[in-house]
Amino acid sequence: MITSPGLWQWLPRLLAGLYALFLSLFAFDSWEGVGFWEGLAGFLIHLLPVYLVALALVVAWRWRALGGLLFVVLAAGFTLVFGWREPATLLLLALPPVVIGGLFLLDAYLSARRLRPRY
Repeated sequence: MITSPGLWQWLPRLLAGLYALFLSLFAFDSWEGVGFWEGLAGFLIHLLPVYLVALALVVAWRWRALGGLLFVVLAAGFTLVFGWREPATLLLLALPPVVIGGLFLLDAYLSARRLRPRY
């Protein structure tokens, strides 16, 4: 198993940022066939999942275990709201936060283990 502290510290952060960028792509369909102000309002509303992912990332940056749990809760919320009937949607929207949350939890576990005194 790879135990490099830098890898486990930065991999979930990088994946969370990439996931937020991926989710933001879905907001661009709100501009289709509407005026500027309606499109802007729809765009900002469609970015709500990205705001939640960014908030979870900010929390996870400081408190890894809490952030990991937040990402798992986000996955459950995305499952209930977006894709519990369609397996492809479920995999695209709910699996990445579960993986990211698991990586944050693993990083928290490994860092706590490194900080414990050895007898």
